[in-house]
Amino acid sequence: MHEFRSTDFFRDPSASAARLGLDVKIVHLQPGLMVSLVASRADADIVAHAHNDHACVHCSCLLQGSIGVTFSGQDVRLNAGTLLTSYAPDEWFRMHLPRDHRNVEIMVTPEVLATLAGDDYDPIGDEVHRGFCMRGHGDGRRAQDAAARLARLIDDDRSPRLLLHAAALEFLAWHIETYRTADGCEAVSLRDRKRLMAARERLLRDLSNPPTIAELARETGLNQFKLKRGFKAVFGHSIYALFQRERMDRARELLQRHGVTETAMMMGYSNVSHFGAAFRKQFGVLPREARRGVLE
Repeated sequence: MHEFRSTDFFRDPSASAARLGLDVKIVHLQPGLMVSLVASRADADIVAHAHNDHACVHCSCLLQGSIGVTFSGQDVRLNAGTLLTSYAPDEWFRMHLPRDHRNVEIMVTPEVLATLAGDDYDPIGDEVHRGFCMRGHGDGRRAQDAAARLARLIDDDRSPRLLLHAAALEFLAWHIETYRTADGCEAVSLRDRKRLMAARERLLRDLSNPPTIAELARETGLNQFKLKRGFKAVFGHSIYALFQRERMDRARELLQRHGVTETAMMMGYSNVSHFGAAFRKQFGVLPREARRGVLE
């Protein structure tokens, strides 16, 4: 059984690697951000201490083999393709590494990760703030593909540093995306949720003259990608679908007191047939049929 501190291992990997029977390549990309590629030449049982000093968030992908990890009384099995997000300062880990094990990993301080990821850091940041996170994800094809590209670049000593840095950021981005959606739903920060509520209110303020998505994004301070994704996560509908549902509900109310053409114009339609098609798609009947039901 071999024992080491993570800070010592990453400070001088050559000495530790020889003792552990590992091939290790580490590249420091910028202060607070480095990548590593680790492969086993033989079976090894190790005990590692995640030292509290310079604690990092670890984003890894097991490319090959299967690892058994024990920590805090929990036993975890990581198989090839598993993505793992962890932040566990001052934690002890017991691991069994098989000879065919191969793993690529990004180590980034919480401060640097927060700067790089912006609002996307919030879900991880909540757990980092509490002092511990450990999440494994088995389904993240884009992150897995990005990890494989990063590993190839680390393995090639001729890789341009800028390309290596770009590949690391790509893997980090998809890894965070997998973390955010690991529970089967989009994690939305409280700040973004408030912005989305404001966006919904602005969208529905005038059902005859909606803002464009670009205008909505600009007015609420969310980029278009986060705006679209956030609507699906929080409201269960795309921006257009939510607007149309509210628009047609309002039109059905107006048809109780107004004719079809007048209702269409009040809802911002210049073409009555387009209004009819939208209404029928929503309710399964034409506006005149709905109005006939009111009058009968």
